Amino acid sequence: MRGLRNRLQGMGRRFAGVGVVGLAILVILAIGRVSGIEARPASAGEATPGRTIHVDPDTLYPWSYPVGERMEYSVTWEGIRLGSGSLSVEAIDSIQNRAVYRVALEMEGGPPFYRVEDRIVSWIQPDPYRSLQFAQNQKEGNYRRNRKIVLDADAQTYTRFDLKDGEYVQHSNEADIPIPPDALDEISYLYMVRLLPLDVGQRYEFDRYFKEDGNPATVEVLRREEIRVPAGRFNTIVLRPEVATDGMFGEGGEAEVYLTDDEFRIPVRLKTSLIVGSGNMFLTGYDPGEGGELIAPAKTDAGVGVQ
Repeated sequence: MRGLRNRLQGMGRRFAGVGVVGLAILVILAIGRVSGIEARPASAGEATPGRTIHVDPDTLYPWSYPVGERMEYSVTWEGIRLGSGSLSVEAIDSIQNRAVYRVALEMEGGPPFYRVEDRIVSWIQPDPYRSLQFAQNQKEGNYRRNRKIVLDADAQTYTRFDLKDGEYVQHSNEADIPIPPDALDEISYLYMVRLLPLDVGQRYEFDRYFKEDGNPATVEVLRREEIRVPAGRFNTIVLRPEVATDGMFGEGGEAEVYLTDDEFRIPVRLKTSLIVGSGNMFLTGYDPGEGGELIAPAKTDAGVGVQ
């Protein structure tokens, strides 16, 4: 236990503010089930190895995650259960006079010496696909962060606000910073992966993160595999995510995401390995949010361009 404690504390110092366990949840949950409208085809056949597809958000399948969709997970580290997490589509809000989905990631747990309580929220416009606001309320060991990022879709800039004395105050060094067109935050970026064909052998590349040092991110589709998790036995398709930053999915970290090999693509497992140890997340429950509200989709088919 002492060795695990030292590894987790070291991990917390190295990745404070990133949310190591929370980031794990983000990645696995971002590639989840499509529900509510026309289903996409299951992954078909073996794709050409090494082929890279550059993803344009305007050519994705339409958003189809209704208000009320919720996924629940257990988190383990070095075989010890540390906590639980969930991702849910909470509501339809209005941001910058645009209809957006409010998607919330919540997680809690950890050993007594490194407790984690995170809530991360993204406000996502489905068409054109982009993020308009992103908020983090994180408690990870001794680390605290409470801030929001406003992504101005018209000016193509972002501004950071920090919570102080109950009010959000503009950060002096992060105001009106240029962003790519239709920029994305962590949650909306990963939700975009849910809308891809994900054929075995393909490598998908993204470069829409609102901070330049987070680009590019890639997802490689590795193989098919049958696995069992607390929620049941599933035929899965296995992905390897990578990001252009240090940490769990950047240099020095390896991860694999398992999602059901069908039109629903329910994420059922994430396993990750770091220098400080290895962890898993397992699907424990899923609510499709049947009958939940959807913003009317603007298109019914999609494609991706090959570079």
